[in-house]
Amino acid sequence: MSRPAVTQPAGSGGARSGGTAGGTAGGPPLRGPYRGPWPGRRAIPTEAQLRARMRMLAEQIEISQAEIVLYRAAYERASEEEAADRPWLRGPLERLAVPRLAHALARELDAMERFRLWAEELYYLQEEARATGLLRSP
Repeated sequence: MSRPAVTQPAGSGGARSGGTAGGTAGGPPLRGPYRGPWPGRRAIPTEAQLRARMRMLAEQIEISQAEIVLYRAAYERASEEEAADRPWLRGPLERLAVPRLAHALARELDAMERFRLWAEELYYLQEEARATGLLRSP
């Protein structure tokens, strides 16, 4: 699959003020495909940037773990309170019918998903650092 040509919007008449429609040394052409580097190309981070990002990710992982524990306790507490008020709530599907319990469980699952994403990003960042030689392999 080929990428579509990236074109610059053409202003009035397709020319810059003081330039031509075909583009000059002043910049890319105003019409037709842009053949320069893609603006989304990443720069190679320095060792200090990698270490700072890994520290931040480790902190985010710790926060996510604390959130999981907190939301798990909130779900357990809400489940116990609802079970005391409604003894017929025996199964997990019956408990999810209660909005308070469903909301508490959804918050816990959201925290687990954030934990998974932060851990995955940290893993790939460590792999990138090892590949560039900034970190030693275990």
